[in-house]
Amino acid sequence: MPKRDEAYMEAQRLMIARAALDVLLEKGVYATSLRDICKAAGISIGALYTHFRTKEEAIVAACALDYVDTTKEPPAESWAEYLENTYRKENWGRAGDQRSKRFRLSLQFVAELTQFDHNPEGLSTIYQIYRGALSSSLTRLHEKGIITMPLGLAQTTELHMQLIAGSSYQLAADRDLQIEPVNEALAVGLALTAGLVVAEAGLAEAS
Repeated sequence: MPKRDEAYMEAQRLMIARAALDVLLEKGVYATSLRDICKAAGISIGALYTHFRTKEEAIVAACALDYVDTTKEPPAESWAEYLENTYRKENWGRAGDQRSKRFRLSLQFVAELTQFDHNPEGLSTIYQIYRGALSSSLTRLHEKGIITMPLGLAQTTELHMQLIAGSSYQLAADRDLQIEPVNEALAVGLALTAGLVVAEAGLAEAS
């Protein structure tokens, strides 16, 4: 039997991760078994374990694909575009749509992670992908003079990640909340921490 090269193994890993993502988005973390993933990928349990040692590693690979897919846009060229990308990436959908399924997957996996004392392999990469996307946009906006970034790039990026995550969880936890007021409050928080030039984006009207 010919030896499988690195490119083949990577292609197989990506194929399994794609199949896992499809199943996880449809069924959620708790209802998805390894056999479900294998069936979707058309492989055996043994073949899956060749690429992933645990179910958590397969989930991380699937989530990484989803984050890569949703962070391919070039850096924002305006504050309005930055906000638009932020709202879209955070998957603030309502029950049943694809965005809500993505967010459900994130919440369920975070719940599982509370039982671990370390990140499963590859999870830190997901955070770095998202952090990098925010950082690139903030850098571009600063270069264009749209934001002053008084706290510096690293601190502003971290603050924005926390503000965005907090708004997401708030909307997920309270289904009586309207999305628009939460987004408006988030926009003000992002603008203040980024040092938005008021004349460029009309922060006075937003606040």
